[in-house]
Amino acid sequence: MMGAMPRCLPLALLCALLHTPSCLAQGLPALIPQRASVLNVTFDPGTWTLHWSCRDNVVVTSCTATDIKRDRKPRTQRIRPIDCRCQFRSLTLHLGVTLEVNATVNHSAVLERLSYINQGAEGSAAQNVTCVIHDAGVMTCLWGAGPTAPHDVQYFLHIRNSTGHVLMECPTYLGGHLHTGCRLDDLTLVPRHVHVAVTGSSRMGDVMFYDVTLNTKLIERLSPPDDVTVVCNSSHCAVTWSRPRTWAPMTFSDFQYEVDIQRQNPEPGSSNHKVYISIQEENRVEFPSPEPRLGHVVSVRAGDVRSKRWSVWSPFVEFGSERRVVPRLHVYLIVVTVTLLCATGLGLACKRFIRIQRLFPQVPEIKDKVSDDDRINPETLRKDLQLQIDKTD
Repeated sequence: MMGAMPRCLPLALLCALLHTPSCLAQGLPALIPQRASVLNVTFDPGTWTLHWSCRDNVVVTSCTATDIKRDRKPRTQRIRPIDCRCQFRSLTLHLGVTLEVNATVNHSAVLERLSYINQGAEGSAAQNVTCVIHDAGVMTCLWGAGPTAPHDVQYFLHIRNSTGHVLMECPTYLGGHLHTGCRLDDLTLVPRHVHVAVTGSSRMGDVMFYDVTLNTKLIERLSPPDDVTVVCNSSHCAVTWSRPRTWAPMTFSDFQYEVDIQRQNPEPGSSNHKVYISIQEENRVEFPSPEPRLGHVVSVRAGDVRSKRWSVWSPFVEFGSERRVVPRLHVYLIVVTVTLLCATGLGLACKRFIRIQRLFPQVPEIKDKVSDDDRINPETLRKDLQLQIDKTD
């Protein structure tokens, strides 16, 4: 009997009795009326809907909700009722909401006003909640624990659509038992506009919640372009790439690109250049690069022309020669300089030789009067003797 009793209790009563984190994480806290309501007005914070008792003597003419946006400015919605209820568009609840119902009861004007207040210790809510869609289909939300949050706090994340209906609770929490992040690998059910609520639970008391409505297209972090390639001929090079994959539908006119071309060994004082390309169906840029060309690297990143968001740079692609190519002008200057140095050196050597000759003139050799005289030269005497013998014979 006692074991079966909890199954028969309503979920709210069961949670109140057990006070477990799983129960406390079911959704946003309900509105607690501060005084009796003539119209029996109630507010469902999960679907942003006002309800009241339908009676013949009650005619509701309009409903108004005033919430505080992220920029701390008030925003007011006024709508007409349908079937004894008013359902507002996505409301930001954690900063408080003022709700009003204008009606006539027995032909007398009645204004019902309710205040939805974020219950819990100030500063206990999750801080710095940020969500990013990346890798064309994964959403990661991160947050930090509030400075006054109890030591046993545990946070939970729920995602609702634009009508407030819960799409999912976080399937994969990050940060251990405390829960300081959430990863969603399947965004099939996630629409363009989602309401993200991070609630907290503690056995020590109420914990404030945080909620925000996000445009998923604006929180997507673009991936870098794929398949970056470089093709060169003798005078030009062309860089091509593929459009990056995205989760939100985007056409070529939604993208802009930046191409960064850098020399691998830039000379002092030289600058590399970047090329901006916007709204171009062909992902290609061509630039002059005559052979022989220095080694270069090129990288491309993608941006959204509307939100001005940019992806990270793609991996560098190398092209050209790794060896430093000496320009022709430098070669000419080197040849002329060497020639001038050689000519100057030769001229200085000649001048020095002439000076040495003048300082140290050549000394004449001493002649041998006997050997140098043709008349007594042995050869000459031999010829004369032979002539005389010939004559005697």
